[in-house]
Amino acid sequence: MCKTSGKLVLIVDDRESIRKLLSDFFSYNKYEVIMANNGKEALDILRNKSCSLLITDLDMPLMDGIELVIKIREFNMPLPIIGMSIENKKIEFLRAGADYFLLKPFSLNHLKSMLYLIFRE
Repeated sequence: MCKTSGKLVLIVDDRESIRKLLSDFFSYNKYEVIMANNGKEALDILRNKSCSLLITDLDMPLMDGIELVIKIREFNMPLPIIGMSIENKKIEFLRAGADYFLLKPFSLNHLKSMLYLIFRE
């Protein structure tokens, strides 16, 4: 059995291919993964689970990534958040309360360096 870091990452994206890529990446790096298709589903998950990191896309049905970040910050959840988009929406994500931003397409090495910054001990 593969040991995990004990950190649970919530991946929020409406595209299955992106969720799968990120899930494989995080699993390979020994993180536990949970996935949501949109912001509303992610909020439902966060009401019941304590996550160590949230990574969210911008454009999704029902609730987009920026709305999700705003809601999480309104609830004062101490959760590191990475926003991601194919458009350069860094300012919008950071103003909403995200901690980091990834411009798609991104390098998995870049994401790994972000994780080092987020989880360095």
